[in-house]
Amino acid sequence: MAFQPQPTQGKQFQCPPADPIMTDPERVVRDFYHPQKVQVIHPIQIVNRHHCVPVYEHVYTCTEVDEYCGTHPHPHQGMMRK
Repeated sequence: MAFQPQPTQGKQFQCPPADPIMTDPERVVRDFYHPQKVQVIHPIQIVNRHHCVPVYEHVYTCTEVDEYCGTHPHPHQGMMRK
């Protein structure tokens, strides 16, 4: 049978104090973040590529020819020797 307190005259009933119960501690983690410089190195390789591209160089040759025209024939043309 459970304890049944009896009220006293003119006073309100109060439970007797109980012994404290101790539990295992809980771990509370508080994370703090602080900036930390870290160098990130990006190597760059420069490649110089050389390409041959045809560029046309126009070269002109010139020849000179003498022509005789007109009604008078060339002095040595059509002459026969006797």
